[in-house]
Amino acid sequence: MTKIGGYEFKTSLIDTAFTHSSKSAENYERLEFLGDSILDFLIADILYKNNNLKEDELTRSRANIVSEENLSKVFDSLNLQKMVKLGKSLKVVTKAIKCDVLESVIATIYLESGLNACQKFITDNFNLSPDDSKDYKTKFQEFAQKNKYQFQYDFVKSEGEAHNLTFYINLIVNGMVVASASAKSKAEAEKQCAKIALEKYKG
Repeated sequence: MTKIGGYEFKTSLIDTAFTHSSKSAENYERLEFLGDSILDFLIADILYKNNNLKEDELTRSRANIVSEENLSKVFDSLNLQKMVKLGKSLKVVTKAIKCDVLESVIATIYLESGLNACQKFITDNFNLSPDDSKDYKTKFQEFAQKNKYQFQYDFVKSEGEAHNLTFYINLIVNGMVVASASAKSKAEAEKQCAKIALEKYKG
């Protein structure tokens, strides 16, 4: 049987968990619906029991952990791409599909073995540190507020074809450029600037 992230699946339901609606009428959509709720609950439960965080911090930490960006990273770390079954109309496993599949896998574990098995899968394969779950922009904002720094992200320019632009961003702190970065989106370039700045300030 199939084994993923330390869990060995017992039924053929795992095949459905990897099947996109473009491939078959028997697909992961119902499983994804269930897995989404299970994941939200278990992450909330784990954060509540293991951290003395305020409500807004719990909410933000959970949102970061179950974000499309983070779930797609977990999907990639488990090397699941080759298992996804797409119809001929689709050529790429997008981040959204990766998230749906991962949630479907969690639902399958729940249906086969219950919540405890799901929790073990999550704790074994997810980064559940509230601090690490924050993106670099959030971390830098908190650092700057703590130190009373004034900062802003400054758009410098964009280059390339309209469908393939590269954006250049500076991070200005107390009137000085402390980091510069480029990426395929402004948001990603800003994250890279924040990461560079944190490394400079914190060593």
